[in-house]
Amino acid sequence: MVPVRREGKMIMKCNKCGYEVEAKSVESRKYSMTYQVEANKRVATAVASEARERKLSPEEREMLSEYYEIFLEEFEREEEAEE
Repeated sequence: MVPVRREGKMIMKCNKCGYEVEAKSVESRKYSMTYQVEANKRVATAVASEARERKLSPEEREMLSEYYEIFLEEFEREEEAEE
């Protein structure tokens, strides 16, 4: 018998004869399907997560502002040096 989820219900199904019986919720927690994939058939993937809005403290805002100013000054100096 193999657990199959159908319409939100857990059903135990026989792969040979097709017999099906609805599993009780207590019983369905005991069953789970696991698959083993050979290492050469695995595909590496990345997990993307949704960005969260982060509020900066006044100190962080000031520090970030200073970093921007320093970056812009250095960028300006490099551009002048190239000309």
